[in-house]
Amino acid sequence: MERPGSSFILEEKINTLLRNYEESLKTYQEILKSDPNNVEAVLNVGTILFLKGEEEKAEEFFKKAKNLDPGNYLVYLNIANLYFEKGKYEKTILYLKKARDLSYDNPEIYAALAAAFYEIGKTEEALNCYNKAIKLNPEKQEYLTNIANIYLEMDEHEKAVVFYEKAIELDPKDYKAIVCMGNAYSDLFRYDKAFECYEKALSISPDYYKAYLCYGISKSYCGQTDEAIELYQKAISLNSGDEKAFIILANTFVEKNFYDEAIEYYNKAIKINSKNTLAYIALGNTLAIKGNLKDAIDHYRTAYQLEPDNKKIGLVYEEAIEEYASSTIKKITEED
Repeated sequence: MERPGSSFILEEKINTLLRNYEESLKTYQEILKSDPNNVEAVLNVGTILFLKGEEEKAEEFFKKAKNLDPGNYLVYLNIANLYFEKGKYEKTILYLKKARDLSYDNPEIYAALAAAFYEIGKTEEALNCYNKAIKLNPEKQEYLTNIANIYLEMDEHEKAVVFYEKAIELDPKDYKAIVCMGNAYSDLFRYDKAFECYEKALSISPDYYKAYLCYGISKSYCGQTDEAIELYQKAISLNSGDEKAFIILANTFVEKNFYDEAIEYYNKAIKINSKNTLAYIALGNTLAIKGNLKDAIDHYRTAYQLEPDNKKIGLVYEEAIEEYASSTIKKITEED
């Protein structure tokens, strides 16, 4: 989601401050010696202290900046931006609301509020703010894609498509939005439209691996698993660091009863991320299908150790142990 905008403190400036804490701090302190009421210098000193983790001291400078220029919404917007970067969304919202009160028809403030509300799970508030931002500036493409993304996550696919279409009209080369629209069409079972979107996105950005991945998932949904496998393999060739792609490909191999291939890719996923419980469970299940319950239990155990509070994993682990014990006893009895 789009984060709060800024005028005094741009992202590049924040990065500069991060690289040169002490030097930057001295520079602005010198400015304040000769010009103690320089709002930008006051705000920048507060920013540096904030980024250094000295939040209480930073708040003193933020308070001073507000007192020096109480009617300047940019002061509040910049402070909100910092809290957003730190993941402190409730405080972000407090400062943004003050900025909004000072600049009521500023679409950037509503978009920033929407982003913060979204981060704390207040979806309706986020949608309302994005709609307000869009009403104030219907030509801002990011607002449209962001609200479309929210609708997509809410499974309101028809609404998502409407906003993706508007966004793509403004920027026909936005291949990420085109892929997302393809996902919305796929969820609506309109696979022809979905495939058109993925093809269009790939014509714009042929190395965008997520387009191949999403295209493959859509192909899988409509039963075209062979084509899906090719698309997954292409995605992996472009980005070999995404364990989810390996798991998706392995799952497809399981669907086709290609268990050895599936095991290979589950293991590759685990090599990328040794804490991915889904990979361990899926690998255990595949080994169990092949009759290798002993090794399956080892992977279930690892998954359970990673998520000891997960009752479903615990149940799978316990049932596998019971089944293995039962089969072992039966085998011994038959041998006797």
